[in-house]
Amino acid sequence: MLEDINNIKNDIQEYIEVKFDLLRLRSAESLSRLLSIVLNIAILGFLSFFILLFLSIAAGYFLASLLQSNELGFLCVAGFYGLVMVIFIIFRKKIIERPIIKTIMKLIFPKSGEDEK
Repeated sequence: MLEDINNIKNDIQEYIEVKFDLLRLRSAESLSRLLSIVLNIAILGFLSFFILLFLSIAAGYFLASLLQSNELGFLCVAGFYGLVMVIFIIFRKKIIERPIIKTIMKLIFPKSGEDEK
C-alpha cells in the first residue's frame, strides 16, 4: 500500500515535470515564430522603404517634367503620400491593428487540436 502511494507520488511528480517541459517548449516555439516573423517584416520593411524612396524620387522627377516645375512635381508626390496617410489614420484599426493582434494570438495560442498531434 505504501509502495503504491510512493509510485503514485513519483508518477505525479514526473507528470508535472513533463508538463512543465512541454510548456517551456511551446513557449520557446511561439517566441521563435514571433521573432522570425518580426525579423522578416523588418527586413522586408527596410527593403521596401528604399524601393519606395527611389520610386518616389523617380515619380517626382517624372511629374516635374510634365508640369515644367520641380516643386510642383514633388509637391504632387508629397500630396499623394499625405492622402495615403490620412486614409491610413482613418482605417488603421481595421487595416493594421486587428490583423496584427489576430496573427500574434494565433502564434502564441495555436489551436489545441493542432498541438496534440
